[in-house]
Formats: sequence, C-alpha cells, structure tokens
Amino acid sequence: MVTMQQIADKCGVSRGTVDRALHHKEGVREEVAQRIRDTARDMGYLPIRSTVKPVKEWKLGVILHSARSSFVQLLCQSFQDFPQRENIPHVTVVIRTMDDMDVWHQLALIDELVNTEHIDGLALMPLANTLIRDKINTLSEQKSIPVVTFNTDIADANRLAYIGPDNIASGQAAAALMGMVMQGHGTCLPILGQRSGHYGDSQRLTGFLEEMQKNYPNIRIMQPEYTFLDEELAKRITLRAIQSDSDLHGIYIASAGRTGVYQAIRQTGLAERIHVIVHDATPDNMEMVRQGIVDFIIGQDEQTQGNLPLRLLYDYLEHRHFPENRIHITDITIKFRCNINHSP
Repeated sequence: MVTMQQIADKCGVSRGTVDRALHHKEGVREEVAQRIRDTARDMGYLPIRSTVKPVKEWKLGVILHSARSSFVQLLCQSFQDFPQRENIPHVTVVIRTMDDMDVWHQLALIDELVNTEHIDGLALMPLANTLIRDKINTLSEQKSIPVVTFNTDIADANRLAYIGPDNIASGQAAAALMGMVMQGHGTCLPILGQRSGHYGDSQRLTGFLEEMQKNYPNIRIMQPEYTFLDEELAKRITLRAIQSDSDLHGIYIASAGRTGVYQAIRQTGLAERIHVIVHDATPDNMEMVRQGIVDFIIGQDEQTQGNLPLRLLYDYLEHRHFPENRIHITDITIKFRCNINHSP
C-alpha cells in the first residue's frame, strides 16, 4: 500500500503538504498540489476523487413584487450580489420580479422556480392571500423546500423565518412625526398603493390611524386614497386634495405614489405648507428631503432584508441550522434634513 510519506519522499515535500494537496486544503501552491496528485495517481494511491468531499451546489429562488419600487430594486440588487458578497461560490440566486400584485402571477413564478429551476430554497415577498399561504405550506411540508418570507409576512404559514419590519409600528412612527410637524391641527391625507394584496399598506395605515386617533384627535384624517401603482393617478389625487381643502397640511405616503405626490407639490409650490412623510430610505426619497419636499423618511433596514433571508436559507440547507429567532424585526430608522447625508 502506498503511503502519504512515500508520496512526500517522491515529491520532496512534507507529509503535511501531501495531505493538504490530496484533500484540496489551502496552503499549497496549485502547481505543487497538482504535481503531488499526479504522483499519487501514478504510484497507485487511492483515487483522488475518493478523498475529496463533493461540494453541494445550492440554488436559491427569490420572488419580489412591486418591482418598479426603488426600495424593491435595492433589495433585488442585494440578492443578486449575495454569493459574491458572502463569498459562497456554490450558491446560485435565481430572481423573479413582478410589477403587479396579482396572486396568480406570484403562484406561477413560484411554480416556475420549483418545477423548472429546481430551487432548493425560496425567499418570498408574499402577497396577502390564503393561496400564497397554502403554497408556502405545500413547499415546506410536501416538497421539503424551506421558505423565508421578507418585508411582509404570512404569520400562519409554515415558513422557516420572517425578516422585515413591524409595519404597524412603522405606521405609528409616521403618525407621531406627522402629529409633531402639524402641531396637532389641520388635515392629513393618507395615500396607499393597493386596496388589497399588500400587507404592508394595510398594516401601516392601521398603525397610522391608531396613533393619530389616540394622540392627535384634532388632526382630521381624509379618506385614504389608493394609487394602484399609477403615479399619474397619485398626482391627480394630490392636486384634488390640495384644491378641495385649504387646511391640508400633511400627506402620508404608505408605499406607492411618491413620484406623483412630489410632482403635485412642486407644481403647486406648497412644499412649505404641506408636510410629507414616506417610507424607505431610497435615493429618490433622500433627494426629496434635500429639496425640502419630504420632511421625514421611515426606513426599514434594506441591508438586513436584502441579505438575511438568503443567509438563513443557506445555513439551513448547508448546515441544517435552524434560525435562533424565526421572526427578525428590522429596525425603524428616521431620516430627515439633519442626518440625510449620514450612512445608515
């Protein structure tokens, strides 16, 4: 039987160097390692392939809705960069985005990733629907595909974990800031993206209205308006509200419609009168703070949301590590004119 010491003597290296070369460990120049492996093969040593543990390739799927949102685009880029950023070359990330909030579209994308791309795990920004919940349960319970939800959650689904904000608390924070800048008086208009399908919209509005009613009862809240992801509609909604109520001093944008609102405020020249509070510390929102259009931004830690879902899936698949906390609530951060240029 050929020993490692005999190979070492033949190659003029130490036994430890032979061991590292045959097991593809670091610390040996590649040309030396290849010479050692060739010598071992020529001397009849056990085939090299039997001494090397194969590396499992993992394929992780990601699905995001509201793809035109600048915040979602930040998340998308972060997910794309995950293997290189985390130095995990044997992970492939397959991303699917949707501009709409159609449940059947999201279900079709899930099926494509599972049946065509053959993903091992899924990071999902779920739509608010029982069909999505049932699909998550099917993946985890019948197909052994772990699912991590992010940004919004389906609490009764069998997901591995949730990473994202407490949207009710985010809405409450927006109301507290709005009440402060409006000094407890005037009219405020809430603007949302969708009437249904997006948990974040409805939860933020719930928190906003609760805080307003409790601590700022003298601020009149107009009927919430929905933009349906249509920026021109958002602009028209804002212009109508300005024309119909001279006491309008606040606009709360829960998600979509920001560009249209900004255009309306510029057009009317009422940036000093109307206070605007938005969510997500994106470059476009930050620029609106610099220009005096937006008073406050409620951030939700896009760095964590764009990294931790894939990290948890990888750790579970590669090492069978279950998350210590199945619910990871991201920080609520506040950006305004005095800290807008500071890194988060």
